[in-house]
Amino acid sequence: MLIAVLLFSQVTVVKLASHGITPEEVRQVNEGDRIVIRNPRPRVEGSVLMIGPTHGGRILTVVLNPESLDAGTWHVRTAWQSSIAQTRRYRRDR
Repeated sequence: MLIAVLLFSQVTVVKLASHGITPEEVRQVNEGDRIVIRNPRPRVEGSVLMIGPTHGGRILTVVLNPESLDAGTWHVRTAWQSSIAQTRRYRRDR
Protein backbone atom coordinates (compact mmCIF):
# COMPACT_ATOMS: atom_id res chain seq x y z
CA MET A 1 0.00 0.00 0.00
CA LEU A 2 1.33 3.42 -0.95
CA ILE A 3 1.94 5.63 2.07
CA ALA A 4 3.99 8.43 0.53
CA VAL A 5 3.13 11.30 2.89
CA LEU A 6 2.39 11.22 6.61
CA LEU A 7 0.57 14.23 8.08
CA PHE A 8 0.92 15.05 11.79
CA SER A 9 -1.36 17.54 13.54
CA GLN A 10 -0.15 19.25 16.71
CA VAL A 11 -2.76 17.26 18.66
CA THR A 12 -1.35 14.03 17.24
CA VAL A 13 2.24 14.98 18.12
CA VAL A 14 1.13 15.55 21.74
CA LYS A 15 -0.77 12.24 21.76
CA LEU A 16 2.26 10.39 20.39
CA ALA A 17 4.48 11.97 23.05
CA SER A 18 2.08 10.77 25.76
CA HIS A 19 2.80 7.24 24.48
CA GLY A 20 6.57 7.88 24.40
CA ILE A 21 6.64 7.92 20.58
CA THR A 22 8.08 10.54 18.24
CA PRO A 23 6.97 11.42 14.70
CA GLU A 24 10.42 10.25 13.56
CA GLU A 25 9.72 6.77 14.92
CA VAL A 26 6.42 6.67 13.00
CA ARG A 27 8.35 7.61 9.84
CA GLN A 28 10.85 4.82 10.58
CA VAL A 29 8.01 2.29 10.74
CA ASN A 30 6.67 3.53 7.40
CA GLU A 31 10.08 3.38 5.72
CA GLY A 32 10.93 -0.05 7.11
CA ASP A 33 9.68 -3.61 6.97
CA ARG A 34 6.08 -2.96 7.95
CA ILE A 35 2.65 -4.39 7.30
CA VAL A 36 -0.59 -2.49 6.73
CA ILE A 37 -3.94 -4.01 7.66
CA ARG A 38 -7.54 -2.80 7.77
CA ASN A 39 -8.36 -1.17 11.10
CA PRO A 40 -10.73 -3.56 12.92
CA ARG A 41 -12.19 -0.60 14.87
CA PRO A 42 -12.28 2.24 12.34
CA ARG A 43 -13.66 5.64 13.24
CA VAL A 44 -13.04 6.81 9.69
CA GLU A 45 -13.75 4.82 6.52
CA GLY A 46 -10.52 3.53 5.00
CA SER A 47 -8.62 3.65 8.30
CA VAL A 48 -5.67 1.24 8.52
CA LEU A 49 -3.12 0.02 11.06
CA MET A 50 0.54 0.12 10.12
CA ILE A 51 2.64 -2.24 12.25
CA GLY A 52 6.41 -2.45 12.17
CA PRO A 53 9.73 -1.80 13.89
CA THR A 54 11.53 1.43 14.63
CA HIS A 55 15.29 1.68 14.14
CA GLY A 56 15.56 0.94 17.86
CA GLY A 57 13.66 -2.33 17.43
CA ARG A 58 10.37 -1.34 19.08
CA ILE A 59 7.31 -2.70 17.27
CA LEU A 60 4.70 0.06 16.96
CA THR A 61 1.09 0.10 15.80
CA VAL A 62 0.13 3.33 14.02
CA VAL A 63 -3.44 4.37 13.14
CA LEU A 64 -3.69 6.10 9.76
CA ASN A 65 -6.71 7.76 8.16
CA PRO A 66 -6.72 8.49 4.43
CA GLU A 67 -6.42 12.03 3.11
CA SER A 68 -6.40 10.83 -0.46
CA LEU A 69 -6.01 7.14 -1.29
CA ASP A 70 -4.88 7.94 -4.82
CA ALA A 71 -2.10 10.26 -3.68
CA GLY A 72 -0.84 8.12 -0.79
CA THR A 73 -1.34 10.88 1.80
CA TRP A 74 -2.36 9.74 5.27
CA HIS A 75 -3.15 11.43 8.59
CA VAL A 76 -1.41 9.88 11.59
CA ARG A 77 -3.99 9.70 14.38
CA THR A 78 -2.15 7.86 17.15
CA ALA A 79 0.38 5.10 17.80
CA TRP A 80 1.32 2.75 20.60
CA GLN A 81 3.69 -0.06 21.50
CA SER A 82 2.19 -3.05 19.68
CA SER A 83 0.27 -5.59 21.71
CA ILE A 84 1.37 -9.22 21.79
CA ALA A 85 -1.33 -10.08 19.22
CA GLN A 86 -0.29 -7.20 16.92
CA THR A 87 3.37 -8.21 17.18
CA ARG A 88 2.46 -11.80 16.29
CA ARG A 89 0.42 -10.56 13.31
CA TYR A 90 3.38 -8.47 12.13
CA ARG A 91 5.81 -11.39 12.40
CA ARG A 92 3.39 -13.75 10.65
CA ASP A 93 2.48 -11.43 7.74
CA ARG A 94 5.73 -9.73 6.84
